[in-house]
Amino acid sequence: MDAKAEHKKLSWFNKIGFSCFQLAQFAEYMINTWLMFYYTTFIGMPLVTVTFLFTLSKIVGGIINPIYGYMSDRLYQTRFGKKFGRRKAMLVIGIPIKTLLFITLWIPGMSTPVYYIFFLAYFILSPMVSTMQLTFMSEMTEDSGERAQLVAGNQIGAAFSGILAAFGSVYFFKFLGDKLWSTYFTLAIVYDIISFVLLIVFYFSVYERPVDESTVFKEKLSIGQNLVQVFWNFMSTIKVRSYRLYLGMYLCEQMFRSLLGTINTYFIIFVLLLQSSDVAVSTSVGFIFGIGFLLFYMWLTKKTDGPFTYRIGSWGTIAVMLGMLAIAIFRPDHLAVWFIVLTICLNFGKTGVVNSTQFIFTNIPDVDEIVTGKRREGQYSGVNSTLDVIFSSIETILIGTVLAATGFAEKSATQSATTVNALLIIYTIVPIVFCLLGIFLSYRFKLSVPNHKILLDEVVRLRNGGNMDDVDPKTKTIVEELTGLPYEKCWGHNNIINLGKGKRAKKQDTINHTPHPQA
Repeated sequence: MDAKAEHKKLSWFNKIGFSCFQLAQFAEYMINTWLMFYYTTFIGMPLVTVTFLFTLSKIVGGIINPIYGYMSDRLYQTRFGKKFGRRKAMLVIGIPIKTLLFITLWIPGMSTPVYYIFFLAYFILSPMVSTMQLTFMSEMTEDSGERAQLVAGNQIGAAFSGILAAFGSVYFFKFLGDKLWSTYFTLAIVYDIISFVLLIVFYFSVYERPVDESTVFKEKLSIGQNLVQVFWNFMSTIKVRSYRLYLGMYLCEQMFRSLLGTINTYFIIFVLLLQSSDVAVSTSVGFIFGIGFLLFYMWLTKKTDGPFTYRIGSWGTIAVMLGMLAIAIFRPDHLAVWFIVLTICLNFGKTGVVNSTQFIFTNIPDVDEIVTGKRREGQYSGVNSTLDVIFSSIETILIGTVLAATGFAEKSATQSATTVNALLIIYTIVPIVFCLLGIFLSYRFKLSVPNHKILLDEVVRLRNGGNMDDVDPKTKTIVEELTGLPYEKCWGHNNIINLGKGKRAKKQDTINHTPHPQA
């Protein structure tokens, strides 16, 4: 395809079908909401045992993610990958396995070791599917507007999935009863079938880059060398300046959202002294407003860029946290109403930061390509997932440690003043700190839409055999600013991908190939 060839627009089938992945998260809803209850109530598994199982599986899943990303990036080296695609080949294997393993989690009457085996198998193999999903936002298009639409579809799909799964379970419990193991088993089967169908729609609606020099890794490595390279590729992503800054913004977003989710119930009951039922309506009302917020951010991101959207969302979150702090201290009349209003407003802030970080992520592989000459969407998707697990686990441990140090009393309707103050600070002040740090990093993040366009133009020039010595001075400055590397060390003239790579002759090291088709 000629460098100036017209970009083929994504169809509505591509966009809606892409959102079906998040819409298919019915199985994950069952695991997160009901599986622990199912194991302790109907299987008779001790709570400590179940907690250890969930924690261990989460960690194992986080560790395995970069391996799948590394493997996927290199699947065009195989006949199987060339036939199905380096991303879709993983889906061909992963979707059926994930569907079958999910049912095994709900089979009654097995021993605890067998449940452990099936549970670990599910969390080891299901990332084969989830790691691939994020790659398609970069694979399918390089147009910033279309990527913003895919990101919005991703969020809308996730929101609808949660609401539909929750309402569906209510009706099942109403007609079949919530005291029978068979109800949960039946619900799991139904949700598994729905998820499978939606994942098939997702599979047929997405496409990826065809085989070319940017997607083929030619090195021949032993199993031991590949294991070393998996670790090296994981660590070397941090060398790319834009990814370091993005990662800081992403982790700030993930940490404050995880923190709010973890202690939200404690804040409601022990700090505001409300009943959970008093504010349950905020979930459904917040969803309605959340869709409107999402459409606004989709428009805003397309018109501006990710860092600007991130700052808007962060400042909105800070304002809400200050409001939460105020109602907790001054306790105005109609406290439940105030909390519901602030919770709805909080959706404005959270939607903005999530939308922006997902959008920014779609552009990171483009920066990586100017550094390496290769497309490594899978690598970055895997690294993101692993670091998310690591930092969220650390955060959970820290929260538990802090609350225990303040004298948190389990099975108590009230808490000491020290614990209440700690909860108030953790729920309001700590998220503000994360937001301020994210805002600071966003100003240092220079991957704006105009700079991204200049970056893509330079990638196309080099793909077409352009000489690095002929780079435009402005382009050179922007590339160095985005990558954190001297321009001369870009386009594969480094060891970012291959730890053992030494200095090569420029003629050998420069990658000359035609640009990939856009569809």
